[in-house]
Amino acid sequence: MMHWIHGALPHHAETNVVFFRGLPLEALVRGLLNQRRVPLAYGKGTGWGLMMHDMLSWDSGDYDLAHYQRLCPVGGELVVFVTEPCWAKAHGPWFEYYRDGSLITGFSFENLSDGVGEEPDLLLPVLMAANLVGPTTNLDGDDNEERTVQAITDFFSLPELDMP
Repeated sequence: MMHWIHGALPHHAETNVVFFRGLPLEALVRGLLNQRRVPLAYGKGTGWGLMMHDMLSWDSGDYDLAHYQRLCPVGGELVVFVTEPCWAKAHGPWFEYYRDGSLITGFSFENLSDGVGEEPDLLLPVLMAANLVGPTTNLDGDDNEERTVQAITDFFSLPELDMP
């Protein structure tokens, strides 16, 4: 079975996966539509909700990522996985965490220790514990992206995504 980080939705290669809490689903949908991103699937759990949407705008030539800071009000949190940031060039996924309208941390799955945001090293301890960065790094095998997702999922207590 292919992990959702490599194909969140069948027939939608460029899908972003967004976990959210502290904001209503309707506000997130409205915000994505205002940025010309098509919501594709959603779910609501007891803690985190889930939204999947097209990475790219429906406007021809608009290849920018969604502006998640605009979608994350005070009291809100977003955990964002850009599953295929440049599908044609085969770049690895990208991760971002927003809280109260600010980018707290973000990094490329290609370089987990090169974070950005207000707390760029927020996830380094869990990534080290998973042997994905640091002196005991073990990147043997093809499951590094799945292990990274699992470390992030565990840290934020995100619901599991069981994709068929």
